[in-house]
Amino acid sequence: MRATPIDPALPLPGAPSHSVPRQHAQAPPGFEIWFAQALSAGRLGHDPALETGPADFGLWGVAPDGQGRLNLDEVAGNLQASLAAFAANLGKACRQQGIALPPPLRLEAGMDTQPLLPFDAREAAIQQLFDDWQGLARQFRRLMAGFGFVRCSDALRAYQRAIGRLGPSRLASVLDQQGDAHASPHLALVFDGLRAWPEEAYPERWRPLAGLEQLSRELFERAHSPSAPYRDSALPLEQLLDPKRMRWQAGKPD
Repeated sequence: MRATPIDPALPLPGAPSHSVPRQHAQAPPGFEIWFAQALSAGRLGHDPALETGPADFGLWGVAPDGQGRLNLDEVAGNLQASLAAFAANLGKACRQQGIALPPPLRLEAGMDTQPLLPFDAREAAIQQLFDDWQGLARQFRRLMAGFGFVRCSDALRAYQRAIGRLGPSRLASVLDQQGDAHASPHLALVFDGLRAWPEEAYPERWRPLAGLEQLSRELFERAHSPSAPYRDSALPLEQLLDPKRMRWQAGKPD
C-alpha cells in the first residue's frame, strides 16, 4: 500500500519564508564541536539498502599523515563525492514514506540528533524518517560534521592569511563587523529530490558553502571598505592581498 504524499504547507501571511535563515537563539556549533562529533561518529555499518561514499568511512575517508595532519582538500573532495549517495538514500526514503518533493528540503544541522526544517510542514515527517533510517541519520551527521569541520578550517586559514597583511587589530575589527556568520555559520544540506548540496546561513539569506578563497576575499574587501555591504568581487585575490604590488606589476613594461 502506497503512503499518501505529505505536501508542504504554505507559510502563513507575514510568516518568514522557509528559504530565509531562522534567527537562532544559540550560536552555531564551532570548530571544536564539529571535530568532536566527527571523531565520535561511528563508521557507517553495512546496509544493503543504503549507498555509501568515501566520506562514510574512517575520518571522512582520510588518514592523518605522520604529523597527525589531515589533507583538507581530500576531506572536502570525499564529502562532495558522498553527497550523491546521501541524495539517493534520502530520495528512496522519502518515496517510501510518502514525503513530497519539491520544494527542496533544507536540513539544518544543530547539536540535536535530528535535522531542523524551520517553517516546513514536513519537519515532523522527516525527523520520523531519520528515526526509522538510522544508517541515513548517521550519514547525515557525518556529512554535516565534515562540512562543518572544513568550513571552520577554511575560516581559520583565511584569518592566518589575513593577519600578516592587516595586523591583529584591523583583522579583529573586521571580524567584529562580520559576526559569527563568517567564522562558524549555521549549516544545512539541501535536497531537491535528485541532488544534495551544502549551504550556510549568511545574514539574511542562504548561500553555497564558502571556501578559503571566498572567505579571504570577504575579509580584505571589508577591510578596505568597512561601510560598504559585501558583494561578490571580480577582483583577483592577489590584488586584494597586495594592491600596491599588483599596481606596480601592471605598470611594468613587458
